[in-house]
Amino acid sequence: MLMRSPLDSLTPGQITRIARVVAVVTAVGLGLAYVTNVLEPVSSGIGSFLLGCALLLAAPRQRATELLGALTVWHCFAEFLSTLQSGHFAFWRLAVSVATLGGAMAVIRIQHLRLLTRESPDHALGDLDRRTVGGIGVLPRTDAQLAELRRESAGKA
Repeated sequence: MLMRSPLDSLTPGQITRIARVVAVVTAVGLGLAYVTNVLEPVSSGIGSFLLGCALLLAAPRQRATELLGALTVWHCFAEFLSTLQSGHFAFWRLAVSVATLGGAMAVIRIQHLRLLTRESPDHALGDLDRRTVGGIGVLPRTDAQLAELRRESAGKA
């Protein structure tokens, strides 16, 4: 008899919808904790990690760097509001939150580098122009690149 996990029946769309709810609830909870000044550095880091993961799952088509950057700005704004409310700037709380988001970004960048290593292990990073539209780089090709393309196509014919 095969044992199945309850997670086996979830779809990616359901996970995205659940993550949206978790992101809103976490953002409201963190916002209230900031404004009432009851948030400690450790709980701020945990909340940042939870909110960051929830946002990444909630908006799969949005770039991770943009989401985590916006979340960093949100933390700075929340800390500013907390400072206005209490008259005390909690540097360590903000530092832990931003460092947590930086750690999440580092993992994402490492994962991207692993993907590049699997797909193009022998290409220089500068040659892997990701800014493409329909397979053609956004930047116009140089004369040397065009000559190289002509030689490759002539050699295949």
